[in-house]
Amino acid sequence: MLEIVSLYWIKIFATFVVFVVLIIFFIRSGSEQSSISGAILIRNELDRLNGNYKVFSNVMVHTERGISHIPYVVVCPYGIFVITCCHYVGKVSGHENDPEWNIKIRGVKETMLNPLWENRKHINALEKKLGLELPFIPLVIFTYSKLINDFGPAAIRVRRLNDFFSGYGKTLISQTDQNSVMNTLKEYRG
Repeated sequence: MLEIVSLYWIKIFATFVVFVVLIIFFIRSGSEQSSISGAILIRNELDRLNGNYKVFSNVMVHTERGISHIPYVVVCPYGIFVITCCHYVGKVSGHENDPEWNIKIRGVKETMLNPLWENRKHINALEKKLGLELPFIPLVIFTYSKLINDFGPAAIRVRRLNDFFSGYGKTLISQTDQNSVMNTLKEYRG
């Protein structure tokens, strides 16, 4: 009888150990992605673009209300891509034109300001400083979030970045205008 009880507890203990190991494995595999900085994820994707694309990071534009910090501006013959980065973790919900969106992580619901609106402020600041009528293309990149709703074509996850750029292929900006924009952006890099 004692051997049966001991064997029973050994099985219970082994099952418990396996269960704990599986939980640890699950938690680690879920956080592996977040061990890489969101900025590095985005930069790695931008570095994969071909020579037609010139990437400017940390662009600081002085405005009437302060300084507008733009994480990335990409200049190419197809337009000027103004990129806002969102490194939130969780599920993002809301609507494209709502002033705030919801983000839910582990059952806790919080709000965030609509990053599409922030991106529009960046574009407005650049348009004013450049003084040229050029095709600006908004882009909000989410590195770790799951987008629950459709926020329009300008809100994407980082893994779709190159697909987004490949959707633009018509030349809209002359080389002269590209050079003018790039020279101005060099002055505004932080």
